[in-house]
Amino acid sequence: MLKHLLVAAAVVAAIPASADTLRVATSADYPPWESVNSAGEMIGFDIEVGQAICAKIKAECIWTNQAYDGLLPALEAGQYDMIISAVSITDERKERIGFSSAYAQAPASFGASGNGFGDIADRPGLQAALAGKAVGVQGSSIFEGLVGNHFPDAIIKTYERADQIVADLAIGRLDAALMETTSWASMSEANAGANLSTFGPQLDFSEYSELGEGIGLGFSKDDADLKNRVDEAIAELLADGTIAGISQTWFGFDATP
Repeated sequence: MLKHLLVAAAVVAAIPASADTLRVATSADYPPWESVNSAGEMIGFDIEVGQAICAKIKAECIWTNQAYDGLLPALEAGQYDMIISAVSITDERKERIGFSSAYAQAPASFGASGNGFGDIADRPGLQAALAGKAVGVQGSSIFEGLVGNHFPDAIIKTYERADQIVADLAIGRLDAALMETTSWASMSEANAGANLSTFGPQLDFSEYSELGEGIGLGFSKDDADLKNRVDEAIAELLADGTIAGISQTWFGFDATP
């Protein structure tokens, strides 16, 4: 499967973009945002939102599954025209790429296997509980900086994929991990033996600026035309309830801004 994805990525990178053809990349390892089903198809909230946007702007979108930590570098290198992969809009990332308007919000939660952390009500409680603990995060994600900035006594371990984090939680190589709140339920369902559960208060942008201004699609900084087309499509899909409906399907609640 990985071989096929790498071949697909190479083919896509060689195809020049046109007004009606867009090269779109995602990291399909983060359900329910995006993942690969048993038939080898990419599915999830972002996939359906991306497809709706492509239809709205009347573009043929060629999708590629790319490791998350390679998304921004590949976009900057011109391999893709657009990325959609639960990418939070942050000031740091704005220095590198352009963003659409937000189409979703994504609070985060800490989780563990078996949860021996008990009831934790606030940030000081989380800081104390995580001191000296190994905390897993996806590399190049907003969570790496968030843990480093607010939980300095935690031991950060980075991973390429979320399923690797879950595997290490299950065998005790990690004490805890930080992911979008919406992902924990899907990860728990897909990995019943890992005995996953969240703990502590939910983290949101009001207290943790690293979580960004919402979730957006990424483009080259100088592609104003594509940004304008996508922003218009997002506005229409938010107004008519399309994205809210997709959110209900995948998350069970409305995650729109």
